[in-house]
Amino acid sequence: MISFVHSLADLTSLRDREEVELIMTRLLGDLLGASAVKLWSLISHSHRLRLHERVLLADRIATISDVPADPANLPTLESARELSACYRRRAPFSARPDAEGRRRQIFPVTNAKGVVGFLDACVATTPRRDQQELAAGLIRIYQNHLSLLDDSEKDELTGLLNRKTFDAAFGRLTPIEAPRRTSALQFERIDRRRPADPAQPRWLAIMDIDFFKRVNDRFGHARGDEVLAAMARLMRDSFRESDRLFRCGGEEFVVILEPTDARYVARILERFRRLVETHDFAGSGPITVSMGYTSVAADDDCAAAFRRADEALYAAKRRGRNQVISHEELANEVFAAAAASQAARPAALIDA
Repeated sequence: MISFVHSLADLTSLRDREEVELIMTRLLGDLLGASAVKLWSLISHSHRLRLHERVLLADRIATISDVPADPANLPTLESARELSACYRRRAPFSARPDAEGRRRQIFPVTNAKGVVGFLDACVATTPRRDQQELAAGLIRIYQNHLSLLDDSEKDELTGLLNRKTFDAAFGRLTPIEAPRRTSALQFERIDRRRPADPAQPRWLAIMDIDFFKRVNDRFGHARGDEVLAAMARLMRDSFRESDRLFRCGGEEFVVILEPTDARYVARILERFRRLVETHDFAGSGPITVSMGYTSVAADDDCAAAFRRADEALYAAKRRGRNQVISHEELANEVFAAAAASQAARPAALIDA
């Protein structure tokens, strides 16, 4: 019990969501004597709820999985009878024993919006009443802690991730490596599944609303806030579940795109630019965005990548706004211009 209390204290002290999820699965497994614990998250995709196996803990080995680039391949909630029953009841659900006598004890994970996931434990016998009550209390602590993390990580106006979380998110998403271990978790191995196409780079895009000050000056800051909130909704509708979306202050937004072939990145961002250009922002006049982006290597430096994307963004601004430019495109233009200038110089000057 003392070990359990210390682990619970570690859970409430952490600010890294990934580590909180790992400790929670471990605590529940220890409490119920489970042979395996799964942490499921619910993903809304194409107007259907889909199941993403976020954490699997078995044989003291934890496997963490990021949301796939295409959630359409995830199973639907209705295809999982026991999880669907737990979702409808919003209460713990005890599944019938399988052919080998194993049972599943399923607990809903909720927030203010409803059920957002499940903790699914495989146990040999049905947990005692005191175990179930302790597990329910533990999950309430977990849910409350996640709510606090959400409040600290998200921008209040738009609901997107805030600038404070950008550096940490960049560091977690670019290297394909295990999360750091905590004293409460002595796993033999923590394995992060690689993205669907690890051969492709991730991408960092910065976008800025053109002439946003005019919106505030002409229509007031309340209308400006409505435009920012609408922009966030368009971003959530346009980008993939696996892409990370941030508001980094004022009218500036950032997207970290999942590994994607370079041929498609410009199309993805251009599609969003056109979506903004044609969207009705409720009487705020025409709204457009300028975007700059760059590829991100596995060992890239956050400040350097941000600076490259920012340079491309300001190039888009200088060239008339409402356009998308990549840093790699800029670099090629500079190289070509330097080569042309060198070729145009008189031979006498070159030999001098």
